Amino acid sequence: MLKYTLPVHRWTIQHRTLAFTPVPASDYQHPAVDDQHAPTRVTVHINTGMAAALRIAERYLTLVHARVAYSDPGALRRTADDVVYAEARARAEGLTPSQRKEESLYALHSEDDALRMDALTDVMHERGEIDI
Repeated sequence: MLKYTLPVHRWTIQHRTLAFTPVPASDYQHPAVDDQHAPTRVTVHINTGMAAALRIAERYLTLVHARVAYSDPGALRRTADDVVYAEARARAEGLTPSQRKEESLYALHSEDDALRMDALTDVMHERGEIDI
């Protein structure tokens, strides 16, 4: 398994300086940023190559941006992805627990669907309906 550390500047991954370290599979962690409000690094653990690590890091950075824009509306300039997340989050908060559970079983077909599912998962986690 490889651990990629990707530098970030102004919410954009800097592709020119990618560093990776071989790590045991038991060291696997979910993608993470060093600072939720002003990330300078994204860390990704993956078995495949750099292109996949970049995609995962970019998607995770988009999610972190959307979460910050939602929780602190004046902190960032909102993007289209932030709007998708906020609308999905508001919708998920209006559902009953059984409706959220049913909704969580749907397949993902696009990046917007992935953000919607992340919003749903965040609501379910905050309400103790799932354990992440």
